[in-house]
Amino acid sequence: MSADQTGNWAIFYRKLDEPTVWHTMKLWRKDGVLVSAKTYDDVYKFNRFKEAFDFAKNLITANPPTYDAQVKRVCKTRGDGFYLSGN
Repeated sequence: MSADQTGNWAIFYRKLDEPTVWHTMKLWRKDGVLVSAKTYDDVYKFNRFKEAFDFAKNLITANPPTYDAQVKRVCKTRGDGFYLSGN
């Protein structure tokens, strides 16, 4: 079994003041706020792992930091659902 290295990479994030509530990124508004996705089609998918990693790195190293973020592979389930798999 081999995995395609392009496509389906997502940002899994949390606000630093909410340590137990994690979300999957839908979009990044111009005011710097991340919006969470509810369905697979809503998830912002990066084509390459490095692009997603660079975006997550910029979130983590912002001054002052607002978010903690990880890069995960997003996978589609039946209907509109999705799950995130670890790297």
